[in-house]
Amino acid sequence: MFSPATGKLTHPQPKDLVFAVSKDSILFPLKDHEIYRDATAFDIGIYNGKRLVCLNLPSLEHGTLLRTFFAEAEPEIAHIVAFAAHLVWWRATYKYCPSCGNPLKEHNFERCLRCEACDASFYPIISPAIIVSVFREGKILLAHNTRFPSGRYSLIAGFVEPGENLESAVHREVMEEVGLSIKNLRYLESHPWPFPNSLMAAFTAEWESGELKPDGIEIERAAWYAPNEKLPDLPPKGSVSRKVIEEWLAANKLQRKGIQ
Repeated sequence: MFSPATGKLTHPQPKDLVFAVSKDSILFPLKDHEIYRDATAFDIGIYNGKRLVCLNLPSLEHGTLLRTFFAEAEPEIAHIVAFAAHLVWWRATYKYCPSCGNPLKEHNFERCLRCEACDASFYPIISPAIIVSVFREGKILLAHNTRFPSGRYSLIAGFVEPGENLESAVHREVMEEVGLSIKNLRYLESHPWPFPNSLMAAFTAEWESGELKPDGIEIERAAWYAPNEKLPDLPPKGSVSRKVIEEWLAANKLQRKGIQ
């Protein structure tokens, strides 16, 4: 069982469970961590009676891509790594006070950084994002983002803007990216996405009006797919988009069996 700590700077001890993260990779666990004595290390918490320590390394030659790791890890381990990756990014990014420029110091007992010069406090930054599965006559909307590998399609997604609630962000993103109005919006679940600091809220909705018009900026192509059609390359396992798509496919498979 995992019990998170405040993430203070620390030094690994012989009995600790040590792992390492870089910008996009992980080694869990990290063997022979003594050779990284100069690396920045954070106290992540306790897992199954052992203290967890995460090293922040510039690169990991034999590491596993974080996205691949999330796809294969058990839920609790994925939680630990999401927490650690987000924390390491935050600590590496927020070194100086945004208000006065003085160095930030660790808070005595909170997961917080303080400026002793102007008495400002700064907590981990979480950027909310939405993702939505849109359906029309039993078909799901899948889109190819300009940043995706060739042939990969996923759900419509985007960041929440200042002053928006989650629901408004879903309606706006679908309209902006593919020109559709939606209805019957329903929340599904949320998922931490530490790339580097997002929290993804998943929704489902139904098409209301409009025809597909990819914006050409973020979305190059978009199409409706039936569950019995050959689907394009999908997002990797471990992502909330892949989970939502697979649950839709599984539900339709059960429905077809029931009809038979």
